[in-house]
Amino acid sequence: MAFGSWLRKNAEKYLMEAAQESVARRYPEYCAESYREKGLAHFFWKNVFVPVYLAIPWPVRRKIILFTSYPGGKRPSWKKFG
Repeated sequence: MAFGSWLRKNAEKYLMEAAQESVARRYPEYCAESYREKGLAHFFWKNVFVPVYLAIPWPVRRKIILFTSYPGGKRPSWKKFG
């Protein structure tokens, strides 16, 4: 698995878990406590990556996403028809 794919897979997983925990904190009567993995890797993603990622302003985050998602950091342009 390429580094970019691995990073995206883990980022999506732990950002989704953080969002689920946020919803569970707001509405505890409707949400069951979910199972979470334990270990150093989980600790890093949850307590280091997620807060740092969420603290980055959106314009910077967008550039990072574009740079890591497309070769050369250039998003393909789409032609408009009609």
